[in-house]
Amino acid sequence: MKQMLRTLGLVALVFAAASWLAERTFYSGVEITGVLQESFFLPLSFILGAVGLICLAMSFLMKAKR
Repeated sequence: MKQMLRTLGLVALVFAAASWLAERTFYSGVEITGVLQESFFLPLSFILGAVGLICLAMSFLMKAKR
C-alpha cells in the first residue's frame, strides 16, 4: 500500500509539473486589451500537486505491517 501511494504521489507530481509547463508555454499572458488569458491547466496543476503531496505524506506516515 505504501509503495502504491508513493507511486501515485510521484505520478501526480509529474503531471502537475507537466500541466504547469503547458500553462506557462502555451496559455499564460495578458492581451493588449488587458484580458488575462488562462486555461484549465493552472488549477489542474495545483490540484494534482496537492494530491501528490498528500499521497506522499500518507505513504511516509503509514506504519509498516509486520
